[in-house]
Amino acid sequence: MANPTTPGPSPEGRYDGPSEVPPEWRPAIPQPGERPVPREEVGDRYAPATSSGSQVRGRQPSQTMGTLLGDITRTGSWQVAERTTLVMFLGDVKLDLREVLRPGETVDISTYTGMGDVKIVVPAGTRVELQGFTLMGDLRHDVDPAAQGVPETGACVRVNATSLLGDVRVRTMLPDDGSKPPRGWRWTQKR
Repeated sequence: MANPTTPGPSPEGRYDGPSEVPPEWRPAIPQPGERPVPREEVGDRYAPATSSGSQVRGRQPSQTMGTLLGDITRTGSWQVAERTTLVMFLGDVKLDLREVLRPGETVDISTYTGMGDVKIVVPAGTRVELQGFTLMGDLRHDVDPAAQGVPETGACVRVNATSLLGDVRVRTMLPDDGSKPPRGWRWTQKR
């Protein structure tokens, strides 16, 4: 094995240790006073190129929403990030993802609440992974009777919730068709 203090291969021509990386794998690190080589610009950093060459708007990597006293309510068509963090002291969180979530994508939601409920609505066919901790409250995932039996879309919502006093409820519902939603979920109805 080569001396770890001297770069390069061992006398036998092998790269044995973690400090002995082949030169073609080493990143170009600028020396003091040198400017780094700019990366190639590919357009909007959130817009992956499609096979036809057009661009589809992607999700922002992360976003944080919070309030000390009050509610956070998002319904209709709004921008959700791949990782959304919600921080509340006293108030409720209500998120309707039915018009936001696209088939095949995954959204991570982390909530930290002191006192208040967290209610999240997901479209039918979405897999829900709910985990977390509530000191006094419930962690629940309910599926509307009308939404049962809908084939999976490949979408996934991961909810990691921490709450001292309040419930964390995720409900799978069909798109708003003008009918009256169940009690406690009427905020999802379009006005």
